[in-house]
Amino acid sequence: MTDHLLASLSQIEWQYVLGYEPLEIMATLVGVLSLILLAREKMLAWPLGILWAAISAYLAFFSWQLLSDAVLYALYIPIQIYCWTVWVRESGPQAEGDFVPSWLSRRQQMSLIMAATACIALWAVGISALSRGVAWVPEPAMLIRDSATTILNFFAQFLMARKRMENWIFWLVVNVLGVHIYLAQDSAVYAVQYLIFLLLGLYGWREWHKHRARASAVPAVR
Repeated sequence: MTDHLLASLSQIEWQYVLGYEPLEIMATLVGVLSLILLAREKMLAWPLGILWAAISAYLAFFSWQLLSDAVLYALYIPIQIYCWTVWVRESGPQAEGDFVPSWLSRRQQMSLIMAATACIALWAVGISALSRGVAWVPEPAMLIRDSATTILNFFAQFLMARKRMENWIFWLVVNVLGVHIYLAQDSAVYAVQYLIFLLLGLYGWREWHKHRARASAVPAVR
């Protein structure tokens, strides 16, 4: 009887019974908390970000067929680990100076924009070719917009690891695109998530800007 019960349970398509919404809600809550902690420059943000990435990768591939986003979320896991280690190293007792948010030079900013644009184009071409050449890879939805969010996410993550203020500008673009993409994919939960991320990104920029101002004012006080 036990074997019969297990066999019956195995035939149930649980994703249709439970739906994806509970996972979407969980990912949204974890992602929001992670971003709040990043704005406050707290280390706990990174392990929460790893959990958010794992759930999001599953949903992007199996629920929404957003191939670029699925790859992005999967790659988030090692990237988040890297960012976590950088913050630990730069904030530890062996660090050289204070780990304070800063801006890139104007020349570096222009190089960053050109590099991001080129990478978006190359990524879109590669993903399109992959979907045509590999049978199990779904045809990507909204190729250019999805590719843009993927590439800009990578750039924003590494900028955030070094506490560069430009990361918040990249996140602004990513989150605006994210709201649009997930509304088009009928995922209201994730659309709301990206709207919240958009607002929290503005909060994070303000908090980092305040940190920079306080750090710059310290020599003057002395």
